[in-house]
Amino acid sequence: MKKLFIGMMVVAAALTSCGTKTEQSKTNGETAALSENTLSPVAKFGALQVKGLQLSDKDGNPVQLAGMSTAGLQWFGNCYTRESIEALAKDWNINVLRIANYIAEGEGAYNENPEGMRNFISQIVDWCEEFGIYAVIDWHILTPGNPLAPEYAGAEDFFRYFATKYAGKPHVLYEICNEPNNCQEKGDKEKPWVCTKEQNVTWDMISEYANKIIPVIHEAYDRANAPKPIIIVGTPQWCQLVDAPLKDGCFQGNGKDLNTPLPARDARLKYDNIMYTFHFYAAEHNEGFRQDGKMFYYNMYAYIDEVLGKLPVFCTEFGISRADGDGFLDLGRTDSWLHLFSGKNKGNQKVSWINWSYNDKHEISSALKEGACARQEWDSVSISGNYAKRAITAVNTGKEDSEVFRPETLLNLERYLNLNW
Repeated sequence: MKKLFIGMMVVAAALTSCGTKTEQSKTNGETAALSENTLSPVAKFGALQVKGLQLSDKDGNPVQLAGMSTAGLQWFGNCYTRESIEALAKDWNINVLRIANYIAEGEGAYNENPEGMRNFISQIVDWCEEFGIYAVIDWHILTPGNPLAPEYAGAEDFFRYFATKYAGKPHVLYEICNEPNNCQEKGDKEKPWVCTKEQNVTWDMISEYANKIIPVIHEAYDRANAPKPIIIVGTPQWCQLVDAPLKDGCFQGNGKDLNTPLPARDARLKYDNIMYTFHFYAAEHNEGFRQDGKMFYYNMYAYIDEVLGKLPVFCTEFGISRADGDGFLDLGRTDSWLHLFSGKNKGNQKVSWINWSYNDKHEISSALKEGACARQEWDSVSISGNYAKRAITAVNTGKEDSEVFRPETLLNLERYLNLNW
């Protein structure tokens, strides 16, 4: 009887298997879909690449990253811990963290403490790996605004160090010069925010710098037999004049509107996996203003709409406030920008974006309420932080949220793109 019982079980199992093949396939498909949805961003997308004009995953499928930037590490170090990075990955649903490494701004910036800052950056990059999110290592030039300035002489060693350390790590991206700009010095002690020495920083200056730094990164990846990483390159005027590689004379100080015709050229960087940086602050950078008899002088929506059909763009920094991080919040215009980045542009390009910034400074662009980092309250959000968290979650999870990506702000974007000059 025992043998017969076992035999009957085998037959029954075979019949059950044959009779439920469709159901099993369906179950396996659901399991695979569930498994895909529970993968970390890095496990899901792998080593990123640029295909055409689009940031793409390891298989060439379009990818849009959405995340947060740190503020200056030397000022807000207590905001960046293993616990806060975990909260950003799991509660805020970010898939990318930008690590803003200030160079010459003092108070413990990189030039004053290179070894300590390299160690801190490495720790944050490793936490990003642990939680399966991408890390952008940012050489955060600001003042002076020329990446060739002597204050930035350490750039080659900096990028050689990190490229050697992380070659082959799919989660690491590089931003080699934050916000090239015309301000070279702020020497007025009474008004430390005022620029006292200016120089027009052109794309030719930026590309000269880039052509020094990119080969340093590539050399380390070649030694490791690793695919070339994403390298994001700053553009003139605090990363607003993105198509400077395609227009001769496109730089701040030329006194021209964004739609003024300039001689065409092709001065793009001749490497794989290069992207060009764009930054905006919604309370200032939008449909423009009245000047020279024009209602919409400097319409940045229309300008970027044109650029997105020509260059691969990554918005590594944006704010809901004015460019100084304060002033007032413009949620509506920010919403319009993020609609544009979702693919509603002439190039049908999905633009990855990073919000400025995850810190608890008494400033309206700060994502956390004042004192939150000391209290380790990683979800104590400001109005800006609440918007950023909602928008990030909507993009990275696909969950609709009535507070972001609103239909009326899409209509506003369409109006901004179709204004008559």
